[in-house]
Parts: sequence; structure tokens; C-alpha cells
Amino acid sequence: MEKILLELEQSFFKYEYISDRQWLSDILHPDFSECGKSGFLYTKEDTVEALLSCEKDRDIEILDFQWAQPADSCFLVNYITKTENAAYYRTSLWIREDKLRLRFHQASRLSEKMFEKV
Repeated sequence: MEKILLELEQSFFKYEYISDRQWLSDILHPDFSECGKSGFLYTKEDTVEALLSCEKDRDIEILDFQWAQPADSCFLVNYITKTENAAYYRTSLWIREDKLRLRFHQASRLSEKMFEKV
């Protein structure tokens, strides 16, 4: 399951996937919500439109990937992403109904002190 979840998370950084409205509509749960790194709350529609506006792969590295299964059909994912200028702690909640769908995502910026450690 770890490999599947990691690949799904990495998909959100690849233009091949985030430029595909149908893929985004299918992978994001109907009740998807996000608390973005900006501190704003986003709906599924907001997130789809934002990702569709990307013009290339997002140069983001995933570090310290961890996951847990708090319930039969629920998977909690935590990891750090690092870009050239910042690091973020990310949390995703994946729900398996007919297939895995992302139900919730949050990105929180890490302090400069933490950025230097990752």
C-alpha cells in the first residue's frame, strides 16, 4: 500500500496527471477539501482549477513519507516536500470506496530551521 499511496501523491506533481480534468475529477473525492500552504481553504473545484493552470511538472521532492491505516477504508499519509526555497509538512487522507480517492489535504510551511534540517 505504501508504494500505491506514494505514487498517488507524486502524481499531483506531474503535469501528465494535473493537466487531465477527468483524472482530477476521479481522484479527488466529491467532498474533497484542502487547507493550502497559503492558509486558505479550497474546495474540489478550486483545486481542480488551480492544478489545471500548471503548465509543467512541479519540481517538488518528497521526503520522510509515512502512512497509517486508521480504519479499513481510510489511509492517512504524512510527508515533507522540499522545493528550492521552502519545505512543507503535508497530510493527506485517502478513502477507499470503489477506488482510492483523496478526501483531504493540508500543507503547512515549515520554519527555516526545519528547512535546513531536511
